Amino acid sequence: MKPQDLCDIDDLATSLVVDVFLGFNTHKMNTEHKERYECKSHLKPIIDEFIQNQNMKIAFGSFWNRKYIPDHLFKASYKNLVRDHIERYMGMFYLDSGFRIEPCYRYSLEKKVGAKVNATSHWHKDGIIKRLVGCVAELTEKEEDEILHIGKNDFSVMYSCRKKCAQLWLGPAAYINHDCLANCKFVPNDKGTACVKVLRDIKPGDEITCFYGANFFGENNVYCECCSCEKLCKGAFKTNEEQPKLGRYNFRQTNGRTNYSYRSPDKSKKVKAPKTPQKKKNVVSEPCTPNKNPEVDKGEALLGSPYTKIIQKTRGLDLDQASKSPEK
Repeated sequence: MKPQDLCDIDDLATSLVVDVFLGFNTHKMNTEHKERYECKSHLKPIIDEFIQNQNMKIAFGSFWNRKYIPDHLFKASYKNLVRDHIERYMGMFYLDSGFRIEPCYRYSLEKKVGAKVNATSHWHKDGIIKRLVGCVAELTEKEEDEILHIGKNDFSVMYSCRKKCAQLWLGPAAYINHDCLANCKFVPNDKGTACVKVLRDIKPGDEITCFYGANFFGENNVYCECCSCEKLCKGAFKTNEEQPKLGRYNFRQTNGRTNYSYRSPDKSKKVKAPKTPQKKKNVVSEPCTPNKNPEVDKGEALLGSPYTKIIQKTRGLDLDQASKSPEK
């Protein structure tokens, strides 16, 4: 699917399904998007009926109407694409979906009104949430300039280190929020989509989260507002108290050793100086530099880097890197 087509179809699907279910408008790729329907309550019966009878054919037959579908998408050539994407969102209402998109009033980037994905059933470690998927479309530099607007619709853009290009990431999985100690990770497929793999057991009611990257919310995620950062007083919740600055050799406590008195209060008793540990042969040790930046996996350094053109324009999530996040 072409990037612009994915944008238009995703905006349509979220307005017909997610916005109607939640009762408010969620993020859109088209910054000037307007619904064709007059009232969300007109579409609510379609969703309610689908929840009861689980018949996607009937539900899509109700959606496929000029009252709801823009003229440029109400064509035979787009019908299958529109149906498939609407079904991805309606998939959360299947009895075996195991998840539900729900309101979220936590994040300042969304002005405290957004969405999250919660589990509706038990998920065990290494399980795959198959219906929680996202669609991927590669962006050329020209398409980036035409489609993306900083801080407005760059919420679902990835940077692929393998393909070295920006990619749109849209679908139900795009509503998954970041957490520094996430319980899931993205698993890319070969069909232009990606699903979600469970990293540790999840109970009904738990939020499903994924790790976006170490620098997605500023350097070292200094502006991160995830639940884990709040519990650990990190990210945006870090206290302003200054931490003691470590000297170059503090790790080995050299300062303490040089100030150490090698005599006891009774000067007649001598105390031997501690022996300096012998260096092991053929072992090269790195100098201990507390301020040295931690090593990162290949590609992760691109996230939030001021030297990367893509990231200057977008808060790009690297799906390749996110799918390799360590299990916590």
